[in-house]
Amino acid sequence: MNNRRGMMTTLLTIGAAGAAVYGITKGIQNGTFQQMGKQVQNMMNHTGVQEVTSTFSTLQGTSGETMQAFNNSSTQ
Repeated sequence: MNNRRGMMTTLLTIGAAGAAVYGITKGIQNGTFQQMGKQVQNMMNHTGVQEVTSTFSTLQGTSGETMQAFNNSSTQ
């Protein structure tokens, strides 16, 4: 019984890996990944994302500066 469970897990893992490879191959062939890269780039240029990333970079400072940056960003 336990051996069957291990075999089923192995087969499901191989199937999932095969499906991922197939999907990536099809995405490369039809240009979906190129479009996705442009969408991610456009999303990263969005001002809301830039505010979040600047807040995180500010939070990496010293502990006193961290609390001040957090208080400033939460009041805006």
